[in-house]
Amino acid sequence: MKLTKFEQSGFILETENGFRVAIDIAIKTPLEKLENIPAVDAFLVSHIHPDHFSAEHINKLKPATVCLNSECIDGWGEQPMPFELKKVASGDAIDLGPISIEYFNVDHGPNIPEPIENHGFIITVDGQKIYFAGDMYYPSGIDTSNLEVDYAILPVGDFYTFNPETAYAFAKTFKKIGTLIPMHDRGEVEKTDAFVALASPEFHVIKM
Repeated sequence: MKLTKFEQSGFILETENGFRVAIDIAIKTPLEKLENIPAVDAFLVSHIHPDHFSAEHINKLKPATVCLNSECIDGWGEQPMPFELKKVASGDAIDLGPISIEYFNVDHGPNIPEPIENHGFIITVDGQKIYFAGDMYYPSGIDTSNLEVDYAILPVGDFYTFNPETAYAFAKTFKKIGTLIPMHDRGEVEKTDAFVALASPEFHVIKM
């Protein structure tokens, strides 16, 4: 399994057999950066905010399948959907080729006034388990006290999500994390650096 990070909360995950899934690549990533990237097999979107959901970026990566919740489907508008659409909701479990995804609800916190259908994912791929927290502000979704994962990807940007301290505190609620990956520092690299400094004595942390 190979994981490549893009801006904010964007990733491309590639399996050992070459199946490629994009996650939350949106307006923080310049479109020209995607110019020479091969098409992906699938695209996951955690929620409708434009730093996570962009029809232009989805179309640029030419996915065969896109998984969207009801808010994102409504937000797509009248333009064509040149892909297979899978409508998803918290509590769903789906398979995409060699990848299994479990959706859980994520609490985006008090600074988001409108209703937001906001997801995190547990992705099982190549015998490994990835926890993707999405835009989590309060611990939410699933019980982590007995959860063992190979990777946990947590936001550290503050205001809309965990900050470095609350992300670190949340990481300590897991039964086991193999590797921690910080994301969503809102362009403030010192937030990522602060998280790495806090978590590194206890966890294996990768700054991507």
